[in-house]
Order: sequence, then structure tokens, then C-alpha cells
Amino acid sequence: MSRIDLDKYVHPYCGVSFIEWENGYIVYRRATGDNIELLHIKTHVPGQGTGRGLVLAMLQELKNDPPYESVFGFTRADNIGSQSFYKALGFDLSSVKGVYADGHAVLFSQKYATLLELNNVR
Repeated sequence: MSRIDLDKYVHPYCGVSFIEWENGYIVYRRATGDNIELLHIKTHVPGQGTGRGLVLAMLQELKNDPPYESVFGFTRADNIGSQSFYKALGFDLSSVKGVYADGHAVLFSQKYATLLELNNVR
């Protein structure tokens, strides 16, 4: 019987990271293939730049433990505001079937280095 290399195949994917501000938070985790999965963004007062600030803070924080290939996540196909938000940050959008039980989703993804460049994260 083979043993799982826990340090390589389990531990890196067990936890989530988050950044919490007074007016919102972002939750993300390391995914397979040196990718980052953005799991959730919540802003208490939409339209104030908090969501953008949280994504930029996440990108900055990730610079402490590179390398990363890409950042990705999913949003509902009918959430047009969310799709516009991710597109404005430089993410590519693709329709995906079967992610949510009630229908289609949109995958947002972009290379980590490209997001740093597009958003002027130094």
C-alpha cells in the first residue's frame, strides 16, 4: 500500500487565506498547478473600490510566497456585475457548464504575472 506524501499533496491545499478589512473581505486558497483560487469577495458597501482594493491586496500578499501560475474563480452566469468587475481587473471570462447545480457559471482567470502588470502591483 502506498502512502500519500502529505506535505506535497495534502497540506498545501488544506487551508484558506483571507484578508479582512472593516468594509469587506476576500477568501482565497492555493490550488493545484501553482494556481490561486479566489473563493469569495464580500464588500459591505458596493461601488466604493473595496473589492478592487481587496484583490490588489491579495495579489500583493501572494508576492511573499511565489511562484503562482494563475488566479481563477467562478461566478454565476447571471451575475453580470461580478463579471464586469473581474473583466475590469484583467481577468479573462469563459462560460462553463456544470459548476453550479442550478446552471452555468463563468470562469474568470488570468496569469498571475499579467494581473500584477495590468494592475500596477509592485
